[in-house]
Amino acid sequence: MRLRLRLLLLLLSSLWKKPINILDESVLSLIVLPNDTDISKISNDRYIALMDLGRMDIVFRSGLLKLMLKNKWGPVVTFDTIRFRYPLKVFQRYQLKTRIVWWDDTTFYFKQSFERKGRVVATGYVCGGPFRSNGQVPPQEILDQIGGSVTKPRQPEIAAKLRELEDLVHETQKE
Repeated sequence: MRLRLRLLLLLLSSLWKKPINILDESVLSLIVLPNDTDISKISNDRYIALMDLGRMDIVFRSGLLKLMLKNKWGPVVTFDTIRFRYPLKVFQRYQLKTRIVWWDDTTFYFKQSFERKGRVVATGYVCGGPFRSNGQVPPQEILDQIGGSVTKPRQPEIAAKLRELEDLVHETQKE
């Protein structure tokens, strides 16, 4: 997480924002700062760092942070991908929308979109979740500990494709 000041501000603002269910959409209103850019538009690596903020907003506002601190879990991304459509330029305002679209036995699947004036400028998908010393925490364990009624969404086609791609990348690492 390179955006430490923004993360601190996000944590503080979560104290007075309305709590959300872990499956609710997080919407952050942001502005492109000069240090986000390479010359005049957001740099590719910054999108990935900003996506961390969207997921952490869910962690903070859903009550997952207390659970993670209590159990000494740390957030880890196992796989991510992003598609860019239009540039975001310095001082432009935009929204980052984040939500969990599905989960399997080991991983949460997040969809994250950057929008400006109602137009999607980039869309990312992230696989990950909390890790403990002996590996990944199963999503169902997390959901059980958070409590409340959570209905698992139907698996979107993109989640199946991401699993295939992640497995393929994993296989190539063995070579």
